[in-house]
Amino acid sequence: MDKRYATLTPIEQNQLRAALMARLHAAPDLPIPRVIREIRKTLRFTIPEYAQICGVSPRTLQDIERGVSSPTLDTVEKLLRPMGMRAGAVVIPRP
Repeated sequence: MDKRYATLTPIEQNQLRAALMARLHAAPDLPIPRVIREIRKTLRFTIPEYAQICGVSPRTLQDIERGVSSPTLDTVEKLLRPMGMRAGAVVIPRP
């Protein structure tokens, strides 16, 4: 965990995760780089920590978050896994 933050209780951690899920659910059109960054920052991980947990290189994670590179579907799955999420398509009905 990022040392700049105070340690959270399990209840506080669950509250942060629930709030994140609500934010992501409310905005299904967020670009993948922004979703990944939101997850990492909410879970309070540095880029190297989150990259290690997900099994990708820190440089890859950094490039994805900055929008410099496009991740493969396999990489997206790895980056979403810590939140229990999977990549999928969101269909927004037309009025």
